[in-house]
Amino acid sequence: MAIFIYQLISEDRTKTYIGFSDDLDRRISEHLAGKVKTTKNFGEFSHRILEKVNDIRLARIAEKYWKSASGRKKLKEQFDVE
Repeated sequence: MAIFIYQLISEDRTKTYIGFSDDLDRRISEHLAGKVKTTKNFGEFSHRILEKVNDIRLARIAEKYWKSASGRKKLKEQFDVE
């Protein structure tokens, strides 16, 4: 089973969200529909896949890394987005 670690970026690039899902299309639809409390007020956003793993345990570890100071620094270096 593939699990995707993804990042949402608000259109004005002031907010980001990092999460993971084994059904990325469904999860993005939930974000778009305002069903996720954390991203409900994001407005329009874009998304990118950060990683693909095959184990839920590895997905949690990867998500934690991307949310950490080191992970956010790497995102900023790669994409100029925190």
